[in-house]
Amino acid sequence: MQANTLKYVTLFLIGSVVFFVFDVASDIYERVIANNAPGFLDAVHLCFEVFSAVALVLAIRILVQQLRWLEARNRQQSESLSFLRGEMDSFVRGKFEEWNLTAAERDIAMYILKGLSIADIAAARSTAEGTVKAQTSNIFRKTGVASRMELMSLFMDEFLDVGVRLGDRQH
Repeated sequence: MQANTLKYVTLFLIGSVVFFVFDVASDIYERVIANNAPGFLDAVHLCFEVFSAVALVLAIRILVQQLRWLEARNRQQSESLSFLRGEMDSFVRGKFEEWNLTAAERDIAMYILKGLSIADIAAARSTAEGTVKAQTSNIFRKTGVASRMELMSLFMDEFLDVGVRLGDRQH
């Protein structure tokens, strides 16, 4: 359930509690304070309203706690994602340096990691597809892989290991 939905449900429950509290107060005044002796059904009705009001207050408390937990979790995950994005960039640049890729090869490798085709890369760099293919072959040779999928897999496997190590250090 999304946080906004929980907020609306909580507001609805608060409105219900307000209704029940006023209704209980009215019934107590009318039957107990004004000396109109309540009958058995009136007493049962009053008890049910009191029970309902208490149950709604507890439900509101649980929902508020759940909302706070969701917001804290969302904040933590956003911070982790932001951190990992920065780490990924640093990791990729480090690998490019380790493999001694030229500036053009780095650009193409980055486009490959983003999933662009040879034609898309050539269009983005305003170069011929043959040039991109030749540079892609150089990238594969320097990195020791045979395909685009292997290159992507190499990054993902190694980066996931880095992410796990970084996550362990943060906790």
